[in-house]
Amino acid sequence: MRGPQEVGRHCIALGDEVVDYTLRRSDRKTLGITVEPDATVVVTAPWNAPLEHVESILRRRSGWILRQRRAAASLPAPPPPKEWVSGETHRYLGRQYRLKVVAGMKSEIKLVGRFFHVVVPDPADTDRIRRRMERWYLDHARVVFQRRMVDLIRSTPRLGLSEPPPLIVRKLERRWGSCSLDGRILINVDAVKLPVGCIDYLLMHELCHLRVPHHGPAFWRFLDACMPDWERWQRRLERAEI
Repeated sequence: MRGPQEVGRHCIALGDEVVDYTLRRSDRKTLGITVEPDATVVVTAPWNAPLEHVESILRRRSGWILRQRRAAASLPAPPPPKEWVSGETHRYLGRQYRLKVVAGMKSEIKLVGRFFHVVVPDPADTDRIRRRMERWYLDHARVVFQRRMVDLIRSTPRLGLSEPPPLIVRKLERRWGSCSLDGRILINVDAVKLPVGCIDYLLMHELCHLRVPHHGPAFWRFLDACMPDWERWQRRLERAEI
């Protein structure tokens, strides 16, 4: 039995886009389409499937492919590195806050009006400020995501969940989240900087993967049924700044 082998790179017009894809051949009996996290498309087809047949299926699945490419590209480019000094803008739940760093013996962070009020012994120690802020975001993200997930499960009986699955929150480089085969949901801590509707979309997306583990048409139908306005929040996510 032969493993998948790359046999060529092609391009095809799907809607208003010209999409490059990598074609692989294998002993599988059906054609598989994968959109990678970097938005590249990989097609794995049986050895004897004509290219015309492969591309007819790609055209038939064009809506799904283009949605997946948009989703893969939705995480914004990394912003310029923060300097962790007073006056800098930081976000939380979709709102902007100014960083205000003051000297004090008891380190603490509070939201005061439209400011992140940060108290540290030495305001010039920006590395300590960064660590304190990152910890603040992580602690709050765990609480916010868990609360929102519970609310989504309670308001969406169609999910068929009696209790929330295990939730892991950590820094991710080029993903908003994922759902593991054993049912654990992983969400990027930076999502806590997004509007609540975007957070709900990310969580609902992963909750739906508990029932439909792939990104085929059945998944998008299920997501439509569980969150009819998900496309609105996906579009908002694509424009979001963190």
